Amino acid sequence: MSKNRKVLFLSGVLLIALGIGYLSYWLVSGIRAKQNEEVLHSVAFRETTAPVTEAPTTVPVTMTIEVTETETVVTTTKEPYVSPIDFEALWEINPDIYAWIELVDTDISYPLLQHPTDNDYYLFHTPEGYSGFPGSIYTFNVNAKDFSDFNTVIYGHRMNDGTMFSNLYMYRDEAYLKEHQTIKIYLPDRELIYTIFASVVYDDRLITADFDFADPDSCRAYLKSIYENRDMNSHILEEPKATEHDHIITLSTCIKGQESNRYLVVAVLTDEIN
Repeated sequence: MSKNRKVLFLSGVLLIALGIGYLSYWLVSGIRAKQNEEVLHSVAFRETTAPVTEAPTTVPVTMTIEVTETETVVTTTKEPYVSPIDFEALWEINPDIYAWIELVDTDISYPLLQHPTDNDYYLFHTPEGYSGFPGSIYTFNVNAKDFSDFNTVIYGHRMNDGTMFSNLYMYRDEAYLKEHQTIKIYLPDRELIYTIFASVVYDDRLITADFDFADPDSCRAYLKSIYENRDMNSHILEEPKATEHDHIITLSTCIKGQESNRYLVVAVLTDEIN
């Protein structure tokens, strides 16, 4: 074999080996992601399928209405909110889990994490602490964990196996968007209901750095950038209409082949259960 052919042969073998290694990495990552999802769901929703063995530690709230002697005293008792998510069990896995996000009637249902000091940590760390893909669904520490900010930006990878935020792409179909508008955020003490009003192709700016959401003018500027988006794969619904006085969430993921763009699904808070 000539020297040139030997070099070509070795290069080909190396490329094949690299290709096999790359495919193996993604295959293992995908299998691990599915397994991790199943474990997290079995832990988080354990109380919904198992009988409750202990009484809630929260005391029911009783309200008494003052009346005259001739009227009947009316007393109502409000049962304490009980989350369907077993946060105590999840905190044993990772104390950085602070909420659970569910896009109703879709495959997107994950714990929500926030690292106290490193905003990039959960980009490449799973909730169980594994390094690498698929990472986690997470927020930056500039956002309050009680969702009191005007805009809470939630990040997740677009995985090829359909996990994490991959299925946000389903919202490119306007009919799908209209049929799957509800997002639930479960917190230990309450449940937040959001209604999606936009799915847009956006630029890759760091939203929480580019906009000061403590400033009403900046809040209006962000909403304007959403409502005036004219990309052919973007959809804006007339209702519900969000203003700077609302609380919104923005779900963000990357777009395959478009490094300078992100795909956003934006929803406004429309109800709260506590």
